[in-house]
Amino acid sequence: MTEGNSPRVLIGLATYKERENLEKLIPEVRRAVPHADVLVIDDNSPDGTAELIRGMMASDPQVHLMLRAGKLGLGTAVLAAMRYAMEHG
Repeated sequence: MTEGNSPRVLIGLATYKERENLEKLIPEVRRAVPHADVLVIDDNSPDGTAELIRGMMASDPQVHLMLRAGKLGLGTAVLAAMRYAMEHG
């Protein structure tokens, strides 16, 4: 639990070639749920998704990137986000 007994929130976004969508989505998510952390699980997108997220991370400590080696799919991305959540409290 965080300050004030509020639960911590992690929003996991599984991505592959979603740069354009994430440019709009993440700022909206941060406005709607400002206390939430956002984890982007990117399957090595060739469109620069990871670079975009790294740029966002530089100015927002609640945005995180998990870069995976290749296109591993939605199911394993969800599991990876759950592991990340457990490992990071």
